[in-house]
Amino acid sequence: METHPIIVDGDEIDTGTYVLFPDMDCVVAEPGLAIALQLRDASFGQRLVFARLPRLIPRSTPEMRYLRDYRAAHGVPRYTRDELDEVIYAKVSQARDSDIEKAIAAGHRDHDRLFNPFRVDGMGLSLDDRVDALYNAGLAVKDHFREIREISVREGVPIKTFEWTWSMFTEYLERETFELWGEALDVVEAPGRDGGRNYRFREPFGITCLFTPYNSPLALGILSITSSVLAGNATILKPPSKVPLSTILLGRIFVDYFNSTGLPGGMFQVLTGGGKRMMRRFLVDPRVGAIVWYGDSDTGIELWAEAVKRRIQMAPELAGSDACLVWGRDVDLEFAARMIVKGRYLGSGQACMAVKRVLVQESLHDELVRLIVEEAASLKVGRPSDPEVGLPPVGLTALYLLLDQMEDARAKGARVMTGGYRCNYLGEKDPAGFFYRPTVLTDVSPDMRIMREEVFAPALPVLAVKSVDEALKVANSSRFGLRSSVFSDDPAVRLEWVKGIEAGGVLVGQDHLYFDPHMPHLGGYKDSGIIGAKYFPVMLTRMKYVHVGPDVTLL
Repeated sequence: METHPIIVDGDEIDTGTYVLFPDMDCVVAEPGLAIALQLRDASFGQRLVFARLPRLIPRSTPEMRYLRDYRAAHGVPRYTRDELDEVIYAKVSQARDSDIEKAIAAGHRDHDRLFNPFRVDGMGLSLDDRVDALYNAGLAVKDHFREIREISVREGVPIKTFEWTWSMFTEYLERETFELWGEALDVVEAPGRDGGRNYRFREPFGITCLFTPYNSPLALGILSITSSVLAGNATILKPPSKVPLSTILLGRIFVDYFNSTGLPGGMFQVLTGGGKRMMRRFLVDPRVGAIVWYGDSDTGIELWAEAVKRRIQMAPELAGSDACLVWGRDVDLEFAARMIVKGRYLGSGQACMAVKRVLVQESLHDELVRLIVEEAASLKVGRPSDPEVGLPPVGLTALYLLLDQMEDARAKGARVMTGGYRCNYLGEKDPAGFFYRPTVLTDVSPDMRIMREEVFAPALPVLAVKSVDEALKVANSSRFGLRSSVFSDDPAVRLEWVKGIEAGGVLVGQDHLYFDPHMPHLGGYKDSGIIGAKYFPVMLTRMKYVHVGPDVTLL
């Protein structure tokens, strides 16, 4: 069993308090293992209720709902203690309050050494130095490809999904990418009206805390870490509690490189533990300057408001209900269907900026639905180690929300064209399955929950519309505005959609999940982020201006 310590001030610390993580490649095939592990640590009374009085199991949380479903479908799992011990893959140290304080103190001590806007020798790391450090740390990340892939698969990420993520986001570790992002941070000089000199540049907040998400730990871990360090912040990484292992490994690779080159220990640190406890701690500490947080919009906006009160910069990445328009006499429907299926079902739909709603010209509806159904029905669930599998298990919170959304849609007349049920890793119907078959719905209406709410699971409603104006009204009726996409052979339609859609980004004739280092990093309108698209390195800095009079020197 692997032990993963926290990393504070350049040192690995085993705190003696752990959370255990099973090998999800095994658990996916035998979900009873997860139940048995949960019951092993339960009280006698809780075990008695599960075994003898299952009707008393509350429905208060997704985890409790799953216990009820499993007990009803499969009974009481029977495993020996040795069998359960075998499936435990890793234990993760949990940071104590004293560890959090030590990490904040180290970051506060070193943050001035990470920023040197005028490149003065001996005054700290310049932007060029940070670019060099990140590029070389990125090379180290690439050297650990096999180890990162193995640990990701054991966390439940299918090999196919991992390889897509790796190919897309390792571009964010190139020197050219860091230099491109750095252009927005560097000093800009201009003559003053009085004959002096004007300077403006972006200055880091000091300490930035990163709460990275469970649904894309590698991709958004890379993006968040590199953005914060490039900006010049002392960075504290808080991996996702549900799947921390790949993010811990990623963090350790960065720390090892920074340590090997003599960079300050407070430059980058890794703390694992309960997210709510750490967030409360960071929000009340005046030494913390910025927080990056991924999650649902209701929680994120509450945290954002609290951060503003505390004068902390918040970079929230929130929910989405992205709309895609398909329109035109000669639009390539086969290509559009392939891109929609990829953009909806990759990662079993557990992405904030996935296609969540399709709006299609009425005359194209039936053929597009046929093509989407054909593509979606071919997708395979299964063990993450199977290279043919593209769909991972659905997180319990997202899964039970989808079940409620599907019940509402069916009650209001929606038609299920494919999928629409839970299944086990073999694709067989299972009322306690971890998976949900890729689902396509027609005969939907804007008042259905599946059209109004974020759907963080593999279900796609398709709505026929009579005009682009109607499509925009439906799309913009959502409280969310993260991304959007459009497939059309008509330039006027494409332009109308780009101009009219209330979203932080628009993909025209391209994969909805397309990323490019030249594009802003996420961000949206309304409850998806309010301020629109953003570059994280810019978001994690603040602008400073300096005027130097004609008879004065600065350097």
